[in-house]
Amino acid sequence: MTENNHSRYACLWPLALALLLVPLFSQSCLGETLYERSLAKFAANTQQAKPKDFTFVVLGDSRDGDAIFLKALRLAKTFQPLFILHGGDYSMSGGKHETAGFLRMLKETVPEIPVFVVMGNHENREVFARQIGPFDFTLKSERLGLTLVSIDNSDNSLQRAELEYLSSRLSSAAGSVFVAMHVPPKTERWDWHTFTEGADQLRGILASSKAQGVFFSHVHLFDRAEFGGVPAIITGGAGAPLYKNRFPGDPVHHILVVRVKDGRAAFNKVTLPE
Repeated sequence: MTENNHSRYACLWPLALALLLVPLFSQSCLGETLYERSLAKFAANTQQAKPKDFTFVVLGDSRDGDAIFLKALRLAKTFQPLFILHGGDYSMSGGKHETAGFLRMLKETVPEIPVFVVMGNHENREVFARQIGPFDFTLKSERLGLTLVSIDNSDNSLQRAELEYLSSRLSSAAGSVFVAMHVPPKTERWDWHTFTEGADQLRGILASSKAQGVFFSHVHLFDRAEFGGVPAIITGGAGAPLYKNRFPGDPVHHILVVRVKDGRAAFNKVTLPE
């Protein structure tokens, strides 16, 4: 090959490299976070689901229990859910390494299912925002008549911004409406590992809403009560060490299957196999 030919091909290398990198670059820029990737899947799923009969799964607190969490994901998959809602605390510190492991488990186990994550107290806020998603978000499908509002109370309180966000989203929500946050409120039944700041305001917002259920995690077990006249469920049994003292409920590893049929929700705790 002559020197001129060498020069000509050398000039083509940058172009060839750029063409090779364009698909990779585009893929990394589209759906930067788990939330964005899941939102695209959610939009597709809502177009295929039956409006009068659909299911989603809620689970939480999978930190320090990868083997159990994998069981939870596999079990959730058998219900063909519209999406999976993780109630927070997917890792102990929420760092880059733990987050990468969490995302890898989702990709390998439930790649086709949208997964949305509530901000937990063990999460790293910077990493969460960059790789997982927003601290407050709303899932909505007019076709299914579905609204789910998730807010951040990971600092053991509900601040004005979150309360206003929740109130504004619920004020116009109709159909099957649900609310999620990580830490449960303090009540006569739930008097430990709970929050008080903003709890009274939350009770009032829920009481005046059309919400059919509010989901919490943080406490590593299952329990069900009412708050603001709304079914309130703690589902924190996706892998973390179970709390067997100081709290009412069932200390088992489990998932919560929510079936919405004819516009009404039914809640079913499903215990993980040994």
